[in-house]
Amino acid sequence: MWLSSLFGTITSWRSFRLGSIILCGLILTNCGDVTIRQLGTENLQNLQQIAVQDASGREGQLYGRELRKLLHIGGKGVENYNLISSISVSASSTLSVQGASSTLKKMTMTARFDLSDLTSGERLIADSITADATLGTVTSLYGQDKSETHARERLAILLAQRVVRRLQLYFLNQGQ
Repeated sequence: MWLSSLFGTITSWRSFRLGSIILCGLILTNCGDVTIRQLGTENLQNLQQIAVQDASGREGQLYGRELRKLLHIGGKGVENYNLISSISVSASSTLSVQGASSTLKKMTMTARFDLSDLTSGERLIADSITADATLGTVTSLYGQDKSETHARERLAILLAQRVVRRLQLYFLNQGQ
């Protein structure tokens, strides 16, 4: 009797392992046709040729630093484009849930940017990107101030990343 239960346990363990190996193999073969490529060299060169004008304030400093870090991968090229940006923060508003007030606030930050060609002076793209954050769950006034400062800094970095993605899309569409 004990021999049959031991045999059943070993068999179920082996079938479980076999099933797991087959499942992993199927998953890996399904992902075989996905190719992840780097950004094209022409697109990368175009991004390296963008001169970034500084925006004002602490948020502008973080925004500009993140832009330069993402645009000038592999070094800065000869400047052929000029990027002028401005950042604005909307007034925070208190959120409420069905009549009950709370200490949560919603902050919206907008980055407006213009990319122009330095040789012709032509405006290539003018756009704005918006990001939101909810803050203020801390009850102390010091904590609320720190939460707002941290949210502003995170939103500035997030907006810079989104602006770079938008510029990448612009140069990709120009190459086609």
